[in-house]
Amino acid sequence: MKKVWKLPESKSNQLILIKNQTIYKGNLDPDKINKLPLNPEISLPNEIEKELFSIPYPYIKKISNQKGVKHIKIYFGKDSEEELHIANEKTKKEIFECLKMDIPGLTYKSELPGFFNYCKAQIFAILMLTGIFIWSLYYAIEIEKGTIFELRGGGGGRIGIGGLVFILGNLGVTKLIIGYSTIMGLTLFSLFRKLKSRSEREILFR
Repeated sequence: MKKVWKLPESKSNQLILIKNQTIYKGNLDPDKINKLPLNPEISLPNEIEKELFSIPYPYIKKISNQKGVKHIKIYFGKDSEEELHIANEKTKKEIFECLKMDIPGLTYKSELPGFFNYCKAQIFAILMLTGIFIWSLYYAIEIEKGTIFELRGGGGGRIGIGGLVFILGNLGVTKLIIGYSTIMGLTLFSLFRKLKSRSEREILFR
């Protein structure tokens, strides 16, 4: 299969080319892109390929296309990944379908990403933030009661996480609660935005 897509709005891949069992992507001089034929039956200059990033089909392990996300993610080699940035959903679907038909040995599946796997960064941030808050709040309450703590640094003068928590505790209960509420609010907002973007994901894998 030979296919060409011109994407002038893209910052990272204004040209996507499928040719000789290889995906090519990248940016070229606008004049070169404009002169390229869209008709796949017309031969393309071989030097064009040398200016583009290439991913041969045999190296590809997985391709992911999520609805509403403006890129197709390609996993290849040992631990490498690359994105084809495509703003238009229809064009993105067309490219994915071409790869689906053209790459032999790939299995297709469609799924809705699991809640935890999709939002684990935000969930981890909430748990970490809450843990630090509770620990700091303990110090803040005890300090306001008049308890005196001695802060000892670790090796090399580092105070570590315990020292950081103690410093936060010195802010006082009120400031600590306000700070925690503000940061937690931003984190929850990020979580809700992430959940809103959760949509069907098509996957091709070996």
